[in-house]
Formats: sequence, structure tokens, C-alpha cells
Amino acid sequence: MRSARSFGHRAPPSAEGAVFDLGSLFAEHGQTVARWVRRLGGDAVDVDDAVQEIFLVAHRRLRDYSVEARVKTWLFRTTAAVVRNHRRRRGWRRLFRWNIDEVELPAVTPTPLEALEQSRAVADTYRLLDRLPEKHRAVLVLFEVEGRSGEEIAEMMGVKPATVWVWLHRARTRFLKLQAEVRS
Repeated sequence: MRSARSFGHRAPPSAEGAVFDLGSLFAEHGQTVARWVRRLGGDAVDVDDAVQEIFLVAHRRLRDYSVEARVKTWLFRTTAAVVRNHRRRRGWRRLFRWNIDEVELPAVTPTPLEALEQSRAVADTYRLLDRLPEKHRAVLVLFEVEGRSGEEIAEMMGVKPATVWVWLHRARTRFLKLQAEVRS
């Protein structure tokens, strides 16, 4: 496993006397991190493996924290890096035709026709998202799917809000163009 430093991220600054508790961090942010992994990684990433890796990085890198927003920002950046790494590895595995089990079963069982339509729509969406640059994919997912504000995304990604809006515009334009190509 890689540390957060190998992904280019540092642990957030902390206040004197703050105590880091991995269990509390996971309880508070585990579902959010899992949701980010699912949405950023699609079917290319095993959610449980990625979440475990992210919190192992957190365990090694974070000693304490004091500001909620900074921890969430650090977790998002670490999540994005881990997901990017998992997606990259999957691409190489696919290139070498390794056998990877990628089937995810839905929690509620729809009819067979609904399940087929649903899985095709999700697969089509992720195929289009896979063709976007990582930063555009992340911004589009965070804004359109997660419902984050431009300012939140800017803080999470460590860029200026104006950059987020440019990336979002480019991501939407490219996504719609790709969608139109597929339909024609």
C-alpha cells in the first residue's frame, strides 16, 4: 500500500491537543468516502478495497485533526488519488486480459428487464465518464451527482473556484458530445 505522501498529499495541519481517533474518523466519514469511491471509480474500483486503503493511509498519515473541513478535504484528495490508482491498475489488467470479477449485485432486486436496463445505463454512463480527464470527471461527479458547491469542490481539489467552473463547463461539454456520438 502507498502512503498519502506517495500520492502527493500531506496530512492536514492540526491544532495542539487534538487527538486523532481512526474509529471516530471512519464512523463519521466512512460512508462519504465509500460514496466518493463508487462515484469516482464506477465499476472499475472495488469499493471495500479502496475504502480500506484510504483509511489505512489515514491511519498512517493523520495523527490528529481539528478542523472538519480540512479532514474532509484531505480525505477527498486521498480518495481521488486512490481511485485514480485503482482505475489505472485496472486498465493495465484489462490490457493483459487478467480475469477480474466486476459484477456488483444491487441491494434491492428489480425485475430482470429493469436490472438489465439499469446496468446498461450505468455502464454506458461510466464508459462516457472514463473518457473524461480525471479532473473533469471528479468535478462533474462532485457537482452533478454529489451536489457539492463550486466553492466546496475548489477547496476539496485544492484549486480556485474559477478553475472548478471552467473544468465543469468543459466536462459537461465533453460528456454531452460523447453522449451524442454514442447515440448517433
